[in-house]
Amino acid sequence: MKIIPCRPVSALALSVCCRRATWLAALVTVSVSLVPVVRAADGAGGTITGSVSNTATGNLLEGARIEAPALGLSTLTDNTGRYVLAGVPAGAHQLVVTYIGLDTVRTQVAVAAGQRLVRDFDLTTGIYKMDAFKVTGEREGGAAAITAQRNAPNTMNVVAMDSFGHLPNMSAGEVLMRLPGVAGSPTDEGLAYRFNIRGMPSSQNTVTIDGALVTPFGTNRAFEMQSISAALFDQLELTKGHRPDKNADSLGGTVNLKTRSSLNMKERRRLTYSFSARIAPSFTDQIPLREQHREHPMLNIGYQGLFDVFGGHRNLGLNVNTFYSENAVGFFQTERDYQNTTVQPAYVWSYTTFDNYNNRKQQSASIKADYRVSPSTRISIGTTASDNIEGSRRRYITRAYSSQNQNTVPSATTSVVPGWTDKITVIRPVAQSLIDMQNRGPNNYDTRQRRLDFSAEQDFGPLQLDYMANYARNNLNNGNGQGGELTMRLAGTGWILDRTNSELHPRFIPNGGLDFTDPSNYRPNGALQCSDGQNDQRVREARFNAQYKLPTAVPLALKTGAQWRETLAQSLSRSRRYNYIGTGPLPADPTIITFDQVQTGRRMPQWTTSMFINNRKPVDPTLWREDEYYRLQQSYTGAREITETVTAGYLMAQGRLGREGILGRTSFLGGVRAEKTEDVGVGWVRTRRPSTTAEQLADPVGAVTRDYANTRREINGSYTKSFPSIHLTHDVTQNLRARLAWSTSFGRPGYGELLPSESINENASTLTINNAGLLPQTATNWDASLDYYFEPVGNFSVGFFHKTIGEFIVRNINIGTVTSGTDNGYNGEYAGWTLFTSANAGTAYVQGWEFSYQQQFTFLPGPLKGLSGSFNYTIIETHGNFGTAINQTGREVVGFIPKAANAMLSWRYKKFSTRLLYNWTSDYIVEYSAATVGRNRWRAAFDTLNVGVAYQARPWASLTVDVSNILNAYQEIYRGFRNQPSTINYNFITVNVGVNGRF
Repeated sequence: MKIIPCRPVSALALSVCCRRATWLAALVTVSVSLVPVVRAADGAGGTITGSVSNTATGNLLEGARIEAPALGLSTLTDNTGRYVLAGVPAGAHQLVVTYIGLDTVRTQVAVAAGQRLVRDFDLTTGIYKMDAFKVTGEREGGAAAITAQRNAPNTMNVVAMDSFGHLPNMSAGEVLMRLPGVAGSPTDEGLAYRFNIRGMPSSQNTVTIDGALVTPFGTNRAFEMQSISAALFDQLELTKGHRPDKNADSLGGTVNLKTRSSLNMKERRRLTYSFSARIAPSFTDQIPLREQHREHPMLNIGYQGLFDVFGGHRNLGLNVNTFYSENAVGFFQTERDYQNTTVQPAYVWSYTTFDNYNNRKQQSASIKADYRVSPSTRISIGTTASDNIEGSRRRYITRAYSSQNQNTVPSATTSVVPGWTDKITVIRPVAQSLIDMQNRGPNNYDTRQRRLDFSAEQDFGPLQLDYMANYARNNLNNGNGQGGELTMRLAGTGWILDRTNSELHPRFIPNGGLDFTDPSNYRPNGALQCSDGQNDQRVREARFNAQYKLPTAVPLALKTGAQWRETLAQSLSRSRRYNYIGTGPLPADPTIITFDQVQTGRRMPQWTTSMFINNRKPVDPTLWREDEYYRLQQSYTGAREITETVTAGYLMAQGRLGREGILGRTSFLGGVRAEKTEDVGVGWVRTRRPSTTAEQLADPVGAVTRDYANTRREINGSYTKSFPSIHLTHDVTQNLRARLAWSTSFGRPGYGELLPSESINENASTLTINNAGLLPQTATNWDASLDYYFEPVGNFSVGFFHKTIGEFIVRNINIGTVTSGTDNGYNGEYAGWTLFTSANAGTAYVQGWEFSYQQQFTFLPGPLKGLSGSFNYTIIETHGNFGTAINQTGREVVGFIPKAANAMLSWRYKKFSTRLLYNWTSDYIVEYSAATVGRNRWRAAFDTLNVGVAYQARPWASLTVDVSNILNAYQEIYRGFRNQPSTINYNFITVNVGVNGRF
């Protein structure tokens, strides 16, 4: 067993952490010492409690502010709309209740010494009175999100899940992509689930549900946002400035999906529904496989209820949500590869087209019960089940290329004929000229998510406690399902690629050799593959928090807590492959028609793999022989496991610097969080002297046993780090809030870095291994922003951030030589060899600006009062050493997206409404090499426009039509030069038609 020594925290780093924690503790101590002692009158004071609701919607409001201005006392309602204003001196006082988008209420109350006065408030506004039904839901959702964002002590964005109307797939990713600071690139299927947050990739950011980690898939840290429905949640929170009482393991930001609570309803029952069909219209371009499946359903039903139980009144809230959708996607893609040169023109040595069809079926259900045991105690229990089933992904690929690739210097004998232009390349019929026809599928990608959440909150006046326990599991099965992968090859045939008239559908002309349209000229190349992988992840988590409000004249609270989390990630493989032992051609599938054939008339033969393999076995076993060694090998190479345990604790102080004046308008939150992470990775590696091919054929069981049975490895690593932060907010005016924050966070190494791996180089006598002792990437963050809030329901925000990021992962670091002896960790092998592994190094900087604006224009005259809009723009830059040998700028950092923007404009008039949604990302580099500039690849700027129209047919029914990608925008990646497209991807236009409403 090889133990990789974890990298110890240096004395300098430890002293820095201690100094930071000491300074923060000193700050808290000084703050407490400067606060005046509690007033004598407070001891004989009273308490005012109650709830705040929206008259029009009947919802109890979270985040409403209740203030006694003359006393300098204020509080906010909790997520059930309840508030407690304690320490109110005896006598008559004015209370002021405010909530964004609703009229302010002022009232006089008289409190006696020791009295607990109950006072409820119902808020409304003139726009509700004029047009009660049509604006309530959208207006309240926007107001609630702005209120939560305004009240937050740290930098974050909050958005209601229904802020952007009826989304095409109702996924959480379609909401996240429209927030400031977020930039994403769609997948080849056009799905929104890969995002950068402030320049940081999705693998370095975390997703939570009500603060508990959402399990990613397999051995990946990045959660796929399309796999969970937005219909299950009320709000999405994006935390950019981390605080001590929350997880710090996100370099860019933490996404939190916030569930609904039925305790904030005023009515007893509520039923919501949405039925729609996703359609690929016949008047739009679609690949033929998609044309055969034009319509697919999407259904969502939600129920909320309030009940009286165990002698209580409205003390049990139940929230049930069910969701089902079929997200059928079909896209056409063409790829080209060019000569490795910076001189124009460059020849094309590889040309590919393919059609892809997939139907992603998603079904989910969630149940959440909130029970108020007493006025001071509330518990919640929730469970969620979500299945994401893809069982019909099929891809038909045509590739014409030269095996002499991009570095070939054309001559009289090469496949590329000299004399090419920027539009025409000629390939002669030589042995290196190849055409491959490949079919993959029907592939499967089936995920099953299950989670159980328990939480409790207790309010004992100045002391508040909360507890949480969570269990979550994610099972992913992916591979070729009942199908497989098969490549049919034709060698020695020439062709001409002429892009003169069309870049997307060029002329592809024969140039000697065998007929490439005749299926009898093709033979199987390589093996008939059937991949089958199982990847599971399990998370168990528990946390406890305690907050105590000190009896001081100035509001001040101390908070502490602890957290424990264990993540288990496992993977195994049951893949198989079969070698062709026949001699003749295989029959093609004449039913397959591709989009390229429709557009050009060119008929290339296609093969469907499921004609030759079924239930992971050949249909005709006389034509195929299984590779037994490969099948047995998978039980070792495909079996991996990692266990990660995190324990954390923190100390935090929160309050205001005074009761009134400038200090009374300045709030702070500061403290330090310490986390310890322990990783244990287990897996098999190959022995130093593997079996020969002849041995594998003669005795596959014996060969695989000798190669792997005694090479199980377990590697361990751990690290402990502290993460201090301080957040300041100041109300310059009643509507203008300034923020300044300094915080620290981190991003853990990928699981793949922490699992056993050994790469052997006999010639150089080197062994390269993984290092489970890798430290996380760390970030020191500065945030400064100005937020201006105005009525009705609007705000403008401008923010600047700066990140210093260190501890990037650097590979191939020489860490010495392997010792001798049977206990050297490698069964006595590799003695004296040079040992290489990964380590942490490098420092880089990211900074940027975020602008956002949103408003409902109900102050405009006539029909214009139904207008509302929003806009945000993000611009970031980076430079530094990202763990490489040279410094890089943003134009050289792969995956770094420097600019992004979103806009929305909606309009309501009587029973009609319409909405425009626009999303744009700038171009950015996706493949970079300083040595071969001509090979660098860039993703071109990409923008999409969605249009929606709705009609309120009944108070309980609204008819909707939404068009996605109405301009039929395509994704493009270019190589070296803008006029050299490397990949062009068309996802086409889709339309959602449906009905939704509420009872």
